[in-house]
Amino acid sequence: MPGMRYDGVYSIWYGKGPGVDRSVDALKHGAQVGASKHGGVLVLTGDDHGARSSTTAHQSDLAFIHCAMPILHPSTVQEYLDYGIYGWALSRFSGSWIGFRCVTDLIESGASVSVDPERISLVLPEVAMPETGLNFQRGIGGLIAEELARRLGERHPALADLKLTKRGGSHVYRLKRERFGGRE
Repeated sequence: MPGMRYDGVYSIWYGKGPGVDRSVDALKHGAQVGASKHGGVLVLTGDDHGARSSTTAHQSDLAFIHCAMPILHPSTVQEYLDYGIYGWALSRFSGSWIGFRCVTDLIESGASVSVDPERISLVLPEVAMPETGLNFQRGIGGLIAEELARRLGERHPALADLKLTKRGGSHVYRLKRERFGGRE
């Protein structure tokens, strides 16, 4: 694109329960088209199971499933940072929009965390890429059902094997194949 100043743009969408409900159509269409290989999309949802700070109690898992988004669910404050990095990488590599749950009890807490940029590393999987790639492509609009099903099916293997390791290789975070749509 003439005059372009940046190679990619990262995007974060955030909404609490009622906002997620009202935005599912736009989120689903975005997730189907996909993310740029130079960008990435994290969809953060404020899940307030007890309706302490929302108008209604809410859980976003079903909305993410409906939109064909993988779901990251951090269980510590440190994992919010780690899974954020992992989520960006997963989105860029697979072309998927990534669901990211923010649960009230954890969001309203605090902790000491490590922000050392070399504390974690990403290990990209060896995945046979389709000729057209997995990411958003300019000029593709109005995807027909067959094209959409093919594209989403091609993203699944890429989602299953991306790994995030802590320095020294002590822990590995990864989506397990059997937990992603029952695919092997």
